Amino acid sequence: MCFLDLLCCCVGPAACGLCCGGCGGKAKSSILTRLLYLSFLVVIVLVSAILLAPDVQTALEKDAKVLCVNYNRSVSVPSNVVTFPTATVSVDRLLNCNQFIGYLAVYRVCMGVASFFLVMMLMMFCVFSSKDPRSYIQNGFWCIKWVIVLGVVVAYFFIPDGNNLAFSRTAMAFGLIGSFFFIVIQVILLVDLAHRMAEFLLDKAEESENKCWYFPMLMVTVIIDLLALIGIALMYAYFTELDSCSLNKFFITSTLFLSVVVSVIAILPWIQRVQPKSGLLQAAVVSGYCTYQTWSAISTEPYGPDRDCNIGDSTFAVFSGSGNALAASIVGILVLLVTVAYVCFTLSSSEQLRKFRGGSKDENESSLLGNENVYIHDKGDVEGGGGGGGGEDEEEKGKWRMTSVNDEEERVTYSYSFFHFLMLISVLYLMMQLTNWADPGEADTEHFQNSWASVWVKMATVWTCFGVYVWTLIAPLVLGSCREFDYADD
Repeated sequence: MCFLDLLCCCVGPAACGLCCGGCGGKAKSSILTRLLYLSFLVVIVLVSAILLAPDVQTALEKDAKVLCVNYNRSVSVPSNVVTFPTATVSVDRLLNCNQFIGYLAVYRVCMGVASFFLVMMLMMFCVFSSKDPRSYIQNGFWCIKWVIVLGVVVAYFFIPDGNNLAFSRTAMAFGLIGSFFFIVIQVILLVDLAHRMAEFLLDKAEESENKCWYFPMLMVTVIIDLLALIGIALMYAYFTELDSCSLNKFFITSTLFLSVVVSVIAILPWIQRVQPKSGLLQAAVVSGYCTYQTWSAISTEPYGPDRDCNIGDSTFAVFSGSGNALAASIVGILVLLVTVAYVCFTLSSSEQLRKFRGGSKDENESSLLGNENVYIHDKGDVEGGGGGGGGEDEEEKGKWRMTSVNDEEERVTYSYSFFHFLMLISVLYLMMQLTNWADPGEADTEHFQNSWASVWVKMATVWTCFGVYVWTLIAPLVLGSCREFDYADD
């Protein structure tokens, strides 16, 4: 029975929650579906890590002709790379595509998976009922989906880059666009989480009349602020040593200045009147995140013979990575996985999606997007007509019969299309993290160059984050009673 249910899940339209039920367990089909889609990201990380391993790179070099066909570009090696006994000069060398084939492979793997989620997003547009035939595609056919993804990825490997790595640079452009949207959503969720965290602790303190609840809030605020200040100080110490690092000084100073500004605004009397639960905790969380993004931006700046503002080496050799770029990439991937898990199980739900989009609370939209109704079915009730007389034999069979929790019996509990949009931009952001936000078109014989576009995207999100948080503080004053701003109310 379990094998048949599993087979129906893998190659048929049944939801995998039903498979678990067939083995005597219980699970919500909507949750398991999202977990299975999240497994795509985990597989991307594992496959990309393998492709970027030095030994695998050596093996890939033998078959690099597919990716590097017609690639023949001469580059001028900077004077600080080639040194002769008597002088340091610049020379022209033929760039070998094999030297960064691992990154080219990562671009193709991620673009293949991103294409899958793009098609799923378009296909699932306006699916409001679980009785829609497209919902079966969303929740089932998992083996077929994996085969399709594998086929698309393999097809991308047969697309040659040609001269100047045109395909990889195009993939990077899509990655930057998707990453911007992902980080903006990440910022909005961070601000919302900061408000919820503070309001939860304040509500507990008021309900229990126990001031001990203020202590964890104070400790978290102090710790985050201290870490942010230490980070700012370290960035000033190690990323602004040269006179040519004035841009880094501007980035760091702007982050410090805006952190102070939002902290002051959060405790202003006229803000406290309309939002008595706003305070330094929310400002600390926002400042800490923006400090991290600032470090991520300046640690992956492009190198140059006249500009080296990073500690040690501002560049990274292909596949080995400098300490800064590697650390930023690892932290970014960890933050991404946590954020994606949180996004997929909260923001894609009907209630959170309504709040995120700013929709009305009328009953019609609720009926379209659905709610968290749970339906429990037992095959014995259906087959036996709901009557008794099963005896011990029926009770024994019931242990192995399906007792599934199907929370999408009548309507969907989350937006399928928006969920796949989140997965799409998550894959693109993951692609940029795995490739250290590098520009494949600016590679030389020993270095894989970062791009200024990625630096400005990250700094733009820093300033956007501060702006979004300030807006959440002043919005009740500007909009008055036009909107509801109760973050704690689900």
